[in-house]
Amino acid sequence: MAARGHVQDPNDRRLRPIYDYLDNGNNKMAIQQADKLLKKHKDLHCAKVLKAIGLQRTGKQDEAFTLAQEVATLEPTDDNSLQALTILYREMHRPELVTKLYEAAVKKVPLSEEYHSHLFMAYARVGEYKKMQQAGMALYKIVPKNPYYFWSVMSLVMQAISAQDEKLSQTMFLPLAERMVEKMVKEEKIEAEAEVQLYFMILERLGKCVEALEVIRGPLGEKLTSELQSRENKCMMLYQRLQRWAECNALAHKLLLKNPDDWQFYPAYFDSLFHLMDQSWSPPEEGQHCSEGSVHHTVTEVVRFVEDRIKGEDSKDSHALRGPYLARLELIHRLRERGCPEESMLGEPLELMVQFFGKFGDKPCCITDLKIYLHLLSPEQHVQFINRLSEAVPLGEQGEEGFAFPDDTKALQRHLCVCQLSRALGLHHCLDVDGKLRLITELKAHYHHGLKFGKNALKTELQFSDMYCLMASHIYIDLWKETGEEDMVWQCLGLLLEGLSHSPSNAQFKLLLLLLYCHLGAFDMYNTTP
Repeated sequence: MAARGHVQDPNDRRLRPIYDYLDNGNNKMAIQQADKLLKKHKDLHCAKVLKAIGLQRTGKQDEAFTLAQEVATLEPTDDNSLQALTILYREMHRPELVTKLYEAAVKKVPLSEEYHSHLFMAYARVGEYKKMQQAGMALYKIVPKNPYYFWSVMSLVMQAISAQDEKLSQTMFLPLAERMVEKMVKEEKIEAEAEVQLYFMILERLGKCVEALEVIRGPLGEKLTSELQSRENKCMMLYQRLQRWAECNALAHKLLLKNPDDWQFYPAYFDSLFHLMDQSWSPPEEGQHCSEGSVHHTVTEVVRFVEDRIKGEDSKDSHALRGPYLARLELIHRLRERGCPEESMLGEPLELMVQFFGKFGDKPCCITDLKIYLHLLSPEQHVQFINRLSEAVPLGEQGEEGFAFPDDTKALQRHLCVCQLSRALGLHHCLDVDGKLRLITELKAHYHHGLKFGKNALKTELQFSDMYCLMASHIYIDLWKETGEEDMVWQCLGLLLEGLSHSPSNAQFKLLLLLLYCHLGAFDMYNTTP
């Protein structure tokens, strides 16, 4: 409403001061200026609407609505009045009135592209999908542009999505939308990527996976460029739905050659392998294995492929990718589930996880990466595993408290990862009461030591050592449940509040505090927790 470009219409010049007052929040002056203008020009409808906007913003909604309806009943067609009424109705939260406004404008000016498009958008805001479809086609007949045609098609899809009768969607709305797009395809009028995406959506909802695959792999699929690997991702999804495991395997293999760290394709690669094995699939004697290229249909081939990706990462001096190393653990997990003896070809899980920790232990994601594969370790290996990891954590000399602390944030992250993995393996829960209290003392010491690394952190940033505080708090809760001593929960509350004073944005501290307040019945404290 502020910038109105080069002024040519005299009315624009007269209205400009009112617009300026409204834009600057000076609503009373806007009303006064509108009154002055209306005394001289009683038929200046836009001035009335601008006055109504000023009244609306000063809390006089009834007066504003009455004034607006006086103008609306005249069915104005000037752009200024229509835009001002649209703004007013939006502020009144009455979008349905905008549709009536532009319905009247379109009747009076039936060839206006602008008014027809405004009418379509007004219908969209109130979810009138049937009328959107009609408005879109009416607009396309006036101005035959692709976007307007596909507005109508999308309106049909929205009718299908919102229809309560699924049969109606599948037999009427979606088939009609499909025919409309096919007409444009046959006439070679498809221009934009969004049009191909819409065609794909329609075919997908109709369950026509074969036809959708032909679209994606054909010339239309070349228009899918806005997202990285959009075409390949859609092909992969369709291959899986169609259970075309050979193509799924070959495509995953190709994509992993390009980017060995793209985790989404490893599960598809392994799933397709086992489906092919279950089907006793074998490649043809001549020619390509499938339309996507060569297929790895034996465990030996897949193991060799994963090992080759790891060798490629091992040869790097820095910035190794996690994907291939995690893929090896995932493959061991899947082979063990199926009872395949080839599991031993990949190595001992304990050694592989120690190797992974050596490469990536200083990254916060290491704990979540390894946690899901801890079941590969036997119970007898748990303590050995933690001891091996502890050896790879660079700690300084022991201080007065008898604890050795990390010298930098990377070493701190490694130590944190070991502590979290110990808890995940149940080693904290196995300790007696004295052992848990000693562990709390150690974790609190590490927490306080780690605060020095975040001295200059913003209030919205977390401290590097927050997880020590959180783990110590959980052990206090374990002791409270185990012993029933209320002192443990008070100690826990004090520690969490201390943690929150250093990390005001730590959501985990806040959630645990809320949980404890609820358990204690301290609802006043619950309501005051930030």
